[in-house]
Amino acid sequence: MNGSGTYNLARPQRWGFWMTCVWFGAYLLATQGFLTVATLMGYAHWQGLPMNINGAREMMDSTEALIQVALVVNLLSLPLIILMVKSKRGSVWRDYMAWRPVGVARVVLWVIICLLSVFAMGILHQILGWRDSGFMNELPQMQSRFWMILSVVVAAPIFEEMVFRGFVYGGFERSLGAFPAVLLSSLLFTALHVQYNWYELAQIFVLGMVLGWARMRTQSLLTPIVMHAVNNALATAMVFLAQQSM
Repeated sequence: MNGSGTYNLARPQRWGFWMTCVWFGAYLLATQGFLTVATLMGYAHWQGLPMNINGAREMMDSTEALIQVALVVNLLSLPLIILMVKSKRGSVWRDYMAWRPVGVARVVLWVIICLLSVFAMGILHQILGWRDSGFMNELPQMQSRFWMILSVVVAAPIFEEMVFRGFVYGGFERSLGAFPAVLLSSLLFTALHVQYNWYELAQIFVLGMVLGWARMRTQSLLTPIVMHAVNNALATAMVFLAQQSM
């Protein structure tokens, strides 16, 4: 570790900017296209609806279905993520994805920084009177909180961080440097959350920047995974508490 608190590590074998974009595009087509549609159709069939596009569209009106479909798609995407990394000759998963341990105290510090940034955006939200999209408010209507927690609090942070602060950041950082990699990976991370309104997208962008900054400073993907999970857990808990108090 050097004086700035980051590790001096040998440069890992990673894809450059353009191949990272190509693989990320393939990931989007596979997960947001084929896997999502196929899983929605399977879910529709399970619910007694036609196993076709119309059945899939009907399932998209259900937040509970979307949450469960997201969990399945994340799990099914793991082989593709592994392929994206391993297809680069000489790559090592641990180095490519920064899958290395980090001190508990440093993780706690970054979690606090993350929560402070989210709190600051919340205050700005209240001052300016921006309206929520209502997506999070639909979570308490889910019949199974177990699947919701597994999808939103566990799976989403792990898989989203592997893609954005792992694969995408790593490839962009190799070609462009650390700060452009943080910025661009945050923009892509924000663009994927189309279910939210523009104000919430601004919040997600700020969150992405903080997560990327933590990835850059600690040289470990585990840091943003924990930060992301804690943020999602607290956001979900606040929605449930607010619902119960009404």
